[in-house]
Formats: sequence, structure tokens, C-alpha cells
Amino acid sequence: MKKLILKNIKFALGLVAALALPSCLQNETTISLNKDGSGTIVDETTLGAQMMQMMSQFAEPGKADPIADMFSEEKAKEKAKKFGEGVEYVKTEMFEKDGKKGARVYFKFADINKITVNPSDSVSGMQGPDQAQAEEEADKEAVKFAYADGKLNIILPPTDFKDMSMDEGGENPQQEAMMMQMMADMRLAIKLEIPGGIGETNASHVDGDSITLFDIQVGKMLAQKDELKKISETAETDMDAAKDAFGKIDGVKVETKEDVTVTLK
Repeated sequence: MKKLILKNIKFALGLVAALALPSCLQNETTISLNKDGSGTIVDETTLGAQMMQMMSQFAEPGKADPIADMFSEEKAKEKAKKFGEGVEYVKTEMFEKDGKKGARVYFKFADINKITVNPSDSVSGMQGPDQAQAEEEADKEAVKFAYADGKLNIILPPTDFKDMSMDEGGENPQQEAMMMQMMADMRLAIKLEIPGGIGETNASHVDGDSITLFDIQVGKMLAQKDELKKISETAETDMDAAKDAFGKIDGVKVETKEDVTVTLK
């Protein structure tokens, strides 16, 4: 059932490269879970100045502000459907800081068992000639949840340590350098918060009552392609060593356990 978790990142890389969108997109999705199984989702996206300029070139006729269109209520409600059955759109807060623009989109849900979250959905609001095809081909494996009686099981696509190549630039140094520049600040993250407190968990990345499931700083990852290649080679003969080496990659924080549990206080 589970496939390569980094495939979602490669999809995002390919889409941004196809659209020639320079640095950058940052997206963080935070799921907050209450004891009764209900909760909220905050989906925060930040766009760099160059990216906003490029997006304007792809704007549909008659739409003067592609950023506003990207975060429209209509698109937010469509995204609510992607998150799962019963997810409701609440509000959108636009923000602007240091030459960047973005939005925090708030949702609520009644049952986390019906929630799915996919990192590649963070680019679904962008416009471009190859978007439809890219979305059709994108792997739809997502983070899922099973919750009952105060205990949460997190269902994550496993990391395929035998397929770690991020060599999107191929053998062309110029193309590779361009890709590095384009992706320098790109980041995708998924976090889980338990406002009532975590009683017990075996999650790898815990900070107080917050658990990081997925956090990729793409620029840092691309800068370590040789290390990632070595991990792929190591995984052929020693999976534990490959997993240990992956945990030391700078800018990469991904839950690799296949059975993650969280007990709520």
C-alpha cells in the first residue's frame, strides 16, 4: 500500500521546474487533534517575490491577481475535499512580509479517521501548462490516521531507501546549478499537534506536544545528492545503516517508522 514518501517531493520539484518558478514555495500543514477525534488543519503557504512575478505570467485572462486567485475561497473549499470527508473550510488569512506573500487557510474536521494529507497538494493551486498531466501522474499516497479511545495510529508511506536519487539536473552542470537556485528555499512540511498533551508516543521527531511527520528543505537536500546516492547503494545490503545515514541528512526530517502511535492525555 505504501510507496516512496519522497515521490511527492519529486513531483513538486518537477512541477516547479516545469513552470520555471524560482525560489520559492514554502508550505506547512499542521493538523491539530482533540481528544474526541475532531480538530483543525492550518495550511500555510508562502511565495517568494520571484515566484509571484512568474505566476503572473501564467495568470488566466481577466484575473489580475493570480495570488488572490490561488488562495480564493473556491480553491480552499476544493482543497477541503482533498483533505477528506467532512472537512470544512473556515477562513483564509493573507499575509505579506519581507517581500513575500502567502496565506494561512483554516479548516475543521469532525473525525481524523477520514483525513488524508499529501505534501504534493501544496502546489495544486498553481497554474501552468503541464499541471493537469503532472497531477494525474502524481503518486497519491498520503498520510492517514486511525484513532479510537485516545490512541492514534499514524499511517505513513515508507521511505524507499533504494531510490534516493534527487539528480533532477542530470549530467548537465548548468541545468543542475539552475535547479539548485530555483529550489534553494523550497520547503514542505506536515506536523501534528495535540493541544491536550501527548501522553506517550514512539514518533521520532517530537517537540513538546508537536510531532513532525515530514519536513523537507529541498535546497539542502539537493546539495547532498552524493550522500543520498550513497544511501541508495547502502540500502541494497544494509537497510538499517541506510536508515541511520538518512537521519543525518541536513534539512531532512521524515518519520521512517512504519508503526507510529500517539496516546493522548
